[in-house]
Amino acid sequence: MGEVGRREFLSWLAKGTFGAASGALLTGQPAAASADITVLTRATVIDATGQPPKKNATVVLAGDRVLAVGHHPELPSVPGVRVIDLAGKHVIPGLWDLHTHSAFYGSTIPALHVVHGVTGIREMWGVPETHDVRELVESGQVLGPRMVIGSAVIDGPTSIWADDAVLVRTAAQARAAVREAKDGGADFIKVYSFLSPECYTAIAEESARLGLRFSGHVPVRVSVQAAIDRRQHTHEHLYNLFTSTARNADELYSWLASLPDDRDSPDWFGRHAQRVEREAVAAHDPARAEALFTSMARRGIRQSPTLLVERQMSLSPETILDDPVIADRLRYIPVTLREQWQAMMRTRPPRTPAEVAELLRFGDARLRLLRTMHEAGVGIVAGTDAGFAYVLPGFALHDELALLVRAGLPPMAALQSATRDAARCLGLAHQAGTVTAGKQADLVVLDADPLADISNTSRIHAVICRGRYLGPRDRTRILAEIEADAKEPVDAPVAGPGSCCHH
Repeated sequence: MGEVGRREFLSWLAKGTFGAASGALLTGQPAAASADITVLTRATVIDATGQPPKKNATVVLAGDRVLAVGHHPELPSVPGVRVIDLAGKHVIPGLWDLHTHSAFYGSTIPALHVVHGVTGIREMWGVPETHDVRELVESGQVLGPRMVIGSAVIDGPTSIWADDAVLVRTAAQARAAVREAKDGGADFIKVYSFLSPECYTAIAEESARLGLRFSGHVPVRVSVQAAIDRRQHTHEHLYNLFTSTARNADELYSWLASLPDDRDSPDWFGRHAQRVEREAVAAHDPARAEALFTSMARRGIRQSPTLLVERQMSLSPETILDDPVIADRLRYIPVTLREQWQAMMRTRPPRTPAEVAELLRFGDARLRLLRTMHEAGVGIVAGTDAGFAYVLPGFALHDELALLVRAGLPPMAALQSATRDAARCLGLAHQAGTVTAGKQADLVVLDADPLADISNTSRIHAVICRGRYLGPRDRTRILAEIEADAKEPVDAPVAGPGSCCHH
């Protein structure tokens, strides 16, 4: 079909029932007339704006853009325009995982995200190789999600990451680390558990001066209220929340600040903080929590709870190693990364049933607290820690959404945590996160309604990534390619996320 025919088709659509805004977009973009046009018909569209699902809807894509969403019960037969009948299917925005690792395994991990509907990720530990993979993805040489990449981990001198993290002892070193990260192309700064309050404050100030956001762990010697005051953009893993909302919070933080470092046991300090956090559940002060969450909501600070990884790390190691579902999924994980995970898990001592039960009860307390956060208006964004031991990229996000619903979020809110709200968190709401005209053509086609059962996000029929339609056969082929590539050893630029603060 020639350009005139395409323009006639777009003009016909613009005169239909899509509405004025869509009509202007359809007729006003020269690229639309020359790009490949795909029309999805008869689907139920859950656009993630919060509006009711649109039944029997039509979605028009041109290249890497959604041109229109609306109703056209009868489409003309137009040569060269691909029409895909999705009767009985549900269309949602492409999903975002806002806490991932290991995307530098370029032949496996990026595509594994996409084939499971994760069309965007936030990498929480950036290395040069991650940026190299992003360039390959953006140029179309590698199938992968859109990527927002953090700095290398910036941590205190007692970090468990002595060989890979940027370690800072003074405020001057902390500021220099932020400048170096910006020069290296980091999209944001990643902070970690063992930073001193002084270095943490210096990072916050230098990030603000350079126009960078900073995210990550709230350090164990920093209260959540102090992190809010320093404008930490996202808080990961629900760390420090019970300590910060305890009736005796000030006393607990004074005690933590008085503890000496132990350089011979770098995770010693963190494990003290974990014990304090668990014990603080009994001293929880709802009024203090309400004030804290109100402050977070007012300042637009978001929580990435990573419920799945916390729950898995509450289990005894053999439970994870013997899990048949995990064992089946491991064939898609690079053998190098798989060996790292196995080595890490084998160093963890087994847990008694009583110890597991205690940790799971603590996890349930966190779920209740997360529901309170959500009801207080704190923005919840979905993140999994994919790439951490036995948190499998792509698969994990669907498990995370189920846990968010278990915590008390409605299915729509859980879905939005990985779509609309994730895009807002990243400052990308103008181009991602909802199925609306003008947004990027990243979509997921489901066999069943995720609002009826959030686990239906894993019942994927097709994925549309950058306008490329990956149907059932495409996804089967891509998974086979990933499985084959995963068998080849690959040098990893870092040792991989460890177990410091995951119990």
